[in-house]
Amino acid sequence: MDFSKLKGQIYLDKKFLNCDKAKIHVLNHSLHFASSVFEGIRVYDKKILFLEDHLKRLINSSTIMKLNLNYSLKRLSDLNHLIIKKNRIKDGYIRPLVFRSSHSMSPETENCYTQLAIAAWKWKVLFGNESGIKINLSRYPKLNSKIYPIEAKSSGSYQTSVISKIESQKKNYDDCLMLDLNGNIAETTACNIFWIKDNIVYTSKKHSILDGITRQAILEFCKIKKIKVRIGDYKLKHILKSECVFVTGTAAEIQFVKRIEKNKFKKNSIFNELKSCYQIIKDNPPEKISDIKKLF
Repeated sequence: MDFSKLKGQIYLDKKFLNCDKAKIHVLNHSLHFASSVFEGIRVYDKKILFLEDHLKRLINSSTIMKLNLNYSLKRLSDLNHLIIKKNRIKDGYIRPLVFRSSHSMSPETENCYTQLAIAAWKWKVLFGNESGIKINLSRYPKLNSKIYPIEAKSSGSYQTSVISKIESQKKNYDDCLMLDLNGNIAETTACNIFWIKDNIVYTSKKHSILDGITRQAILEFCKIKKIKVRIGDYKLKHILKSECVFVTGTAAEIQFVKRIEKNKFKKNSIFNELKSCYQIIKDNPPEKISDIKKLF
């Protein structure tokens, strides 16, 4: 899919433009210095899932990356609703992007101003493989919050993810698992990872991962359904000895992992219950994670 040829409109610098008119210069600062932040937001039946949580993270990411996003939460919310209405999106995806102008070609940003773009398109589930995906190990580690602003969903945080994804696909895998600097399980290239062992759901601490919105929803499901959860630092051998593995993300939703290299896994009742919980929020998308409990 060539996203530069999307039909419909894109919001850019306080205007709605036809897609082919929504352009930035090749000497854009964020293109050269990876200083943009973004969100990926799901639309189900014209309703936007967890919009408030995504926009709060966008604002926080902008603050962390020193971007002056002069939009209120309400204004951002209104623009996201407008973009799906203008593009007639029933089921799809929204991509807000905050970035710097072309007023510097060095790390210095004093003369740059902050720009906002919002696009939306029809999009299916990432992977979308009911039988499960295959992942291998990345040769690159995930950095941690002591040396990198991991809390921001920034373009720079995906550099090793892109390289790792390319290398995995060349080896006939769908994705890869990335460990942190201490050799503990972190996440995949664009998804958080969970595994189930002895009726307990495990996942990584937040110091070397992006705290995904869907990750937060899964933890809320577990609380509602009284499923035991343990969050910690775990070595690779821990996940390889588990019964069931799955990844989560706005684009991927909840995706079963059938293999990590030669190690095979099976779906179980807890995984199926969490999938059912996600279907409930797809059918009636709440604006924020704290509203999930109202649906159960």
